[in-house]
Amino acid sequence: MIKRISIVGCGWLGLPLAQFLLAEGYRVLGSRRKLEELESLGHLGIEAYQLDLAPQLQSNNIAALLACDLLIINIPPGRKTNTADYHIAQITALLDAATEHGVKKILFISSTSVYGPQQGIVDEYTARHPTTSSGIALSHIEDKLFASRAYQASVLRFSGLLGGQRKPGRFLSGKTVSGAKSPVNVIHRQDCIALIGALIQRDIWGEQFNACSDLHPTKQEFYELAAEQLGLVTPTFTAGEVSNKRIDNHRIKAVLNYQFSYPDPMQWLIEHQQEAES
Repeated sequence: MIKRISIVGCGWLGLPLAQFLLAEGYRVLGSRRKLEELESLGHLGIEAYQLDLAPQLQSNNIAALLACDLLIINIPPGRKTNTADYHIAQITALLDAATEHGVKKILFISSTSVYGPQQGIVDEYTARHPTTSSGIALSHIEDKLFASRAYQASVLRFSGLLGGQRKPGRFLSGKTVSGAKSPVNVIHRQDCIALIGALIQRDIWGEQFNACSDLHPTKQEFYELAAEQLGLVTPTFTAGEVSNKRIDNHRIKAVLNYQFSYPDPMQWLIEHQQEAES
């Protein structure tokens, strides 16, 4: 039974996830890169530990952080160190420590970028052909996780992230972009957290899931409305190359019997984007 959960990466997703899990009755441990950032986690009831992957592991108490029933790894590839080798080295150092300290279950937060620019319907049976540095790194780490016999692992791949301070109206405002008719693949943070909770509750391991909202508006209609909702300058769209890549979410909905809180990104824009979110 899972009682103690460690979250490596208590940022935009990890922090509200930790609060959600605390409310569900789990004992939650979390990490931040700097010692001075730990106090804020402690005030929320999170047992906080310093951990930096630079890419070698540096921690004030890695044994305590990894004394858990489940380790959630939520560290996206960094922008300043945006090389596949660097991120692979970071997560490899963490996985080596997890093995050394006897962690038995790992949930890795990945991205649908592992599929690269493939076209059409993309589901869990679609071969991965990443082309970006981050996609290449994540794909390599996924393989490493599933190859290990030291622990059980599941991988959760999120599409473009929305919610909180991630307001899509700001992403392309005033810019000139192509692909007006390309479908948008996004997911709201609230659904990300609920899906993680459902996976933990059902104790599902050795699996990989894609997570994306039900509907896929076009890039033009989505980002024009997103900018308008915030009173920003709308993007200008050119007749460039159009993608028809659509991330399919049927498997995770079926396995978890889950219905998305935000199945329609356009409806979310209309109802929620102007709300003050943290």
